[in-house]
Amino acid sequence: SVAGWDVILYPSPAYRRMLFVGIGLALSQQLVGIDAIQYFLTFILDENGITGRRTQGLVLIGLGFVKVIFLFVSAKLFDTKGRRPLLLLGQFGCAFALVLLSVNFFGDKESAILGVAALAMYLAFFSIGIGPGAWLVASEVFTTSIRAKAMSVATFANRLGATVMASTFLSFASAISWSGFFLMLAVVCLAVAFFVHLFLPETKGRSLEDMARYFAEVTGDKSILELEQRIATEQGTSVEMMGQSSSSSQQQQQQQQSDAAASRLPEASVSGTML
Repeated sequence: SVAGWDVILYPSPAYRRMLFVGIGLALSQQLVGIDAIQYFLTFILDENGITGRRTQGLVLIGLGFVKVIFLFVSAKLFDTKGRRPLLLLGQFGCAFALVLLSVNFFGDKESAILGVAALAMYLAFFSIGIGPGAWLVASEVFTTSIRAKAMSVATFANRLGATVMASTFLSFASAISWSGFFLMLAVVCLAVAFFVHLFLPETKGRSLEDMARYFAEVTGDKSILELEQRIATEQGTSVEMMGQSSSSSQQQQQQQQSDAAASRLPEASVSGTML
């Protein structure tokens, strides 16, 4: 069995820290502005001086290719370099790209080339960092007892963040200018990097049991180990019972086949005698 919702709603210190890391990272993925920027890329390109629809279409296709290519790059790097280094690199890279966008929108003359290059850099660093990393780390941080429920809460927080960012994007940009808005997002990226550095353990090569022990040690809460052990014991008992049930069913089938074969032997003997 798995833990109920009470572990999520009223967590012990170890589970609270675990939820804070996993859900916080899922929410942070949207607070850096990825969905808002992607939804309103045409508005950004318009403000950047790229107004032709054909040109905008080509730029959007190019930016899409950049994002996909770096997702493939991240798939390799996450397994070789680890989670924390790539998440930190991704956040610093996104912050730098957003500062470039802010500088480009500062003043009266924008550079289309600089704007597109900064957007491509932002998408590239997002794709090798918190883009895939937020979900990868969450799946490695949440232990078996709370994984399903914790992932559902993390997904809800992620989509709520996306909704808030997307629905307020243009209002914020109009209120504080495009330059100010991108600078604000750069600060958010740096704050997320600080969050990763301070709270996120390296999960590469570590089992769920290792993560449970880590959170138990860092919070001084041993109850998480007792719960995980109890669940592991229950699951082991269930598997053993299933194995015994399967073995018993096979034995019954074999016995039935033997009985059927034995019942056919007298019939065969009688037929032979009559012949």
